[in-house]
Amino acid sequence: MSAMETHNDRVVIVGAGLAGFGVASGLRKLGHVGPITLLGEEAHAPYDRPPLSKQFQIDGDEAALRLSPEPLPEVQLLSGCPAVALDLEQRMVQLQDGRRLPWDRLVLATGTRPRMLPALATSPRVMSLRTLDDARALRQRLGAATRLLVVGGGPIGLELAAMAQQLGCHATVVEAGPRLMGRSAPALIAEHLLQHHRSQGVDIHLGRTVVSVEDNGLALLDDGKVLQADVVVVGIGVLANDGLAVAAGIDADDGIFVDGWCRTNVAGVFAVGDVTRQVHPLSGRLERMETWSNAQGQAAALAAALVEPATAKPYDETPWYWSDQGSLRLQCAGLTEGDTHALRGDPASGSFVLLQWKAGRLCGVSAINAARDFNLLRRLLAAGSTLTPEVLAAPDANLKQLVQQAQSA
Repeated sequence: MSAMETHNDRVVIVGAGLAGFGVASGLRKLGHVGPITLLGEEAHAPYDRPPLSKQFQIDGDEAALRLSPEPLPEVQLLSGCPAVALDLEQRMVQLQDGRRLPWDRLVLATGTRPRMLPALATSPRVMSLRTLDDARALRQRLGAATRLLVVGGGPIGLELAAMAQQLGCHATVVEAGPRLMGRSAPALIAEHLLQHHRSQGVDIHLGRTVVSVEDNGLALLDDGKVLQADVVVVGIGVLANDGLAVAAGIDADDGIFVDGWCRTNVAGVFAVGDVTRQVHPLSGRLERMETWSNAQGQAAALAAALVEPATAKPYDETPWYWSDQGSLRLQCAGLTEGDTHALRGDPASGSFVLLQWKAGRLCGVSAINAARDFNLLRRLLAAGSTLTPEVLAAPDANLKQLVQQAQSA
């Protein structure tokens, strides 16, 4: 199909989060002239999720969350209108209200949903944090609370704990694993975060689970310890919203399988964002990359592929994310484990970078309050740098110059 033909395609995007919004916005910016429909399950205009666990809890500024102050030009946004089925043969999307929308190109950007602990699901004090409505409810509860219990020591849990401490609400974190951020950060970084949060007054229980939460707020741990909580937030990861895809016969397994052009196994059907499984450029494994940067990057790549399919490049950016935890900004890129590591800077100073190598190649960069170094080292990571630990960890290393040399090689 020619670029001119694809410019006139009817595009239906299921999901109005960052990824879905990014595809719609990118298509219009690149000159797509065909109809675009953006389906949002929530009743809100597209908004950004990262602030929900941080700044929004402090100031409640919903306007600051919006992905765009104005509606996208000539994009039909149907908010509060979830899709319930896909008819791939007729190329139709069935909506909850009974309508059927035709499409030439279908984009699934359905995101994820929080995992929940069945033993805690019925307690009125227990909630999760994923949507704006969740964030509104949490902010209201925290306004009258003095004790927050967070189940899960991942990025969201630690962000919430730090935020609660800033609001004068005592925070406790219960993590089932032996350390914090077991899936998303190296062990050395996790230990630094543990010491920092404890120094700020956060109680952290590792290797423990919450067995039950009573209506009066008494939370029982598996070791018999009892904690008192006004609010309990469960943040133990997410599941892919791939039910529509699975029911329609699109290949998925807790995530829709896509290639570098965001194509599924069905012609004309694409997927972007947290709901996808794609090949990790460093590990080579099919993984879900639940990051803001990945959702944004995939969306831009897909928009380009739909508008100019002959010249579009596959999306293969090295995954990275950030997490603001009170006074700490954590930034991580690449893999969380290597066979060699080195430190750039001193952890005791509160600003440092952990570098990791695998088979002589830089494979991971994790930074605490060292944004400038992180941004430069992330570029070396993407370039496949084989510079040694002695070179990159040297205090006088000129990282900007090293990046320039790597990119010109």
